[in-house]
Amino acid sequence: MTTIDLLRHGEAAPGCCLGAVFDAPLTEKGWLQIRNVLAWAQPPWDGVISSPLIRCSAFAEELTEFHGLPLKFDGRLRELGFGSWEGKSWIDLYGQEGDRLIEFQRCPGLNPAPGGEDYQDFEARVADAWNDLLTNARGGHWLVVTHAGVLRAVLRMVLGFPEERLFSLHVPYAGLTRIEQNDDYPSRLVFHGGRL
Repeated sequence: MTTIDLLRHGEAAPGCCLGAVFDAPLTEKGWLQIRNVLAWAQPPWDGVISSPLIRCSAFAEELTEFHGLPLKFDGRLRELGFGSWEGKSWIDLYGQEGDRLIEFQRCPGLNPAPGGEDYQDFEARVADAWNDLLTNARGGHWLVVTHAGVLRAVLRMVLGFPEERLFSLHVPYAGLTRIEQNDDYPSRLVFHGGRL
């Protein structure tokens, strides 16, 4: 049995569109959220894999240093690139490009952000990272510190729901999602948005 826990980063730059390029450190609230979800119990993981973006990597570094766990960074776990939307407030975006933003949320593959990453390319890089992780972590228990878009892409692969349903899945800050993989059965979602 392989167990993968996926953890979304805590709050960073509240109200702002973050993506694959524009990055921001966790706020004080974000640090509290992410530390609270784990309650600093002895973690069950064999190691941690993290997006290299600071809102994920800073916590991953702190966690692995504190518990003496191995840490790897994987650029394929970066958030979706939102192009010209990155760094802008969501309020401004809804005011200036509300219809386009709503269409993006309905189907990002058909309605990409202006200058943003192609959604199929994004899902392909996440799938590559996910498949490598399942191969390399076989029989282990690993934590992946990443982003809402990556979590949605992984859950879409595991559960098989259509792209049009992506944004009906709430991915809370510091929410923990567990997926188990058994060689004889398909991957299964154990819980979503929880804590240890």
